[in-house]
Amino acid sequence: MKRFLILVFSLGFILTLSPSPSGAADTPKRGGTLTMAIRKDLSVMNPLVRTLSTDQAIRELMFESFLGIDRKGNIQPNLAESWKISNDGLLYTFTLRKGVKFHDGQEMTAEDAKFAIDYTLNPKNGAYGLAKLNLVDRAEATDRYTVRIFLKKASSGFLSSLINIQAFSVIPKESVQEGIDKPVKFPAGTGPFKFVEWQTGRRLVLERHEEYWGHKPFLDRLILRPIADDSMRITALRAGDIDLSERTPYEWVRQIVDGKLKGIGYAEAASGGFRTLKFNVAGAPFDNKKLRQAVGHVINKREILQAAYLGFGEPGDQKYSKGHVWYFEGITSPAYDLNKARALLKEAGYKGETIPIMARQGADQETEALTLQAQLKKIGMNIKLDVLESGSYNSRQRQGDFAFMFYGGSNDPDPSPTYAPDLLCEADLKKRSSNVTGYCDKEMDALLKKAETELDIEKRKNLFRQIVTKVIQDLPEIYIGSVPRYFTFRSPVKGFTTDDEGAFRSWSGGLHHTWLDK
Repeated sequence: MKRFLILVFSLGFILTLSPSPSGAADTPKRGGTLTMAIRKDLSVMNPLVRTLSTDQAIRELMFESFLGIDRKGNIQPNLAESWKISNDGLLYTFTLRKGVKFHDGQEMTAEDAKFAIDYTLNPKNGAYGLAKLNLVDRAEATDRYTVRIFLKKASSGFLSSLINIQAFSVIPKESVQEGIDKPVKFPAGTGPFKFVEWQTGRRLVLERHEEYWGHKPFLDRLILRPIADDSMRITALRAGDIDLSERTPYEWVRQIVDGKLKGIGYAEAASGGFRTLKFNVAGAPFDNKKLRQAVGHVINKREILQAAYLGFGEPGDQKYSKGHVWYFEGITSPAYDLNKARALLKEAGYKGETIPIMARQGADQETEALTLQAQLKKIGMNIKLDVLESGSYNSRQRQGDFAFMFYGGSNDPDPSPTYAPDLLCEADLKKRSSNVTGYCDKEMDALLKKAETELDIEKRKNLFRQIVTKVIQDLPEIYIGSVPRYFTFRSPVKGFTTDDEGAFRSWSGGLHHTWLDK
């Protein structure tokens, strides 16, 4: 018997924002043009190509995926309102939402969705989503609103690959040509905003999609201006040349929080990135587990975040934050205990040798490393900073030519691609791709491979509980916590929210919920 999964929209979703400096009005207003500064410009106008970083954030205003995800990591319906999974996990049947209109007025159908999937699966087109859909054998449109996707092998993370437009977005059938990655304009999408014009390096203009099936934007028009320089963005914001800016540096956010910049509010993407301390466990001195444990009992995570990120950031023991579906209660890092650390240091045979900590030049890593250096000095460890320019840093990291270092990243919605690349054994320790610690454990490999195909959600959670527990026990790395990203905006901007990752449009918020009180 097939499992039938129907997920409903979550109406109780709450986002925390700083209050707007002028105070929020009671009723949102329709109309107006909002100008937003972005760090990078769009690259191409094919929504199925180069769906990374800024391109993804911008395109998600215009284009949509089958599924969504709430702030706790739960998969939600989007263009697909329900789905079935066969018992063997090889067939996914999606029922599409009826009455969804493209920007050109046509109704979205299963044939459109099949076209987008087929286009993505064609290697000639260079679609980023090909990697996301590499398990897909074929797609079929069985009627106007039903799409069946056949997999080559079962994958517990397949649904998670469909929650954003990196895999594919639904566009009208035959609306982009094969092998053309730079069309002269965007095809029609189904999102809350539609394309008007793009002047490379100057501005991208979008306007409200009046027939949008979901929450219709309050704004008439949205202008996105690429401004690469951090200082120029905040200067433009303060001058009133823009209304909202992404990726505001911590030093400016600190001034806003402290009340030194009036008339500016902010929105926080709480988990813009996680921080971790990685050991090279394949070579001396940190192939000695007791030495790693000694470090673990000395680290003051809050102090590190406080120093490197001006007090912003939240210490954590796992990659996912508390409250997330893939966070596990009761699993914590080694407790702060200097006496225990000293005892472990002695058992490890450490005799005061100098150990280098590698850091990237000019980055927050330098401050993190300096702070850890001072902490480890308390138990007699002699740590020196090995600060490198970016190219040398990356080269030595891949070759495993380091003792330990701070490292950053972001989480995938599914835990398999979040944990597996860092933990699965790699054959060549001199050419490390993703597992930079050199960690290799047969039990861990078995757990990760089983979790990748386990379809029962409770069994899968139990597997990842074992995986996270084993990381804490073996300590190839120590999770430090998450650091936020910030949007800043002028006082007339109301209702803007983001998700934990800093999306321009999130599950229950973003630019289509934003309005202007002027």
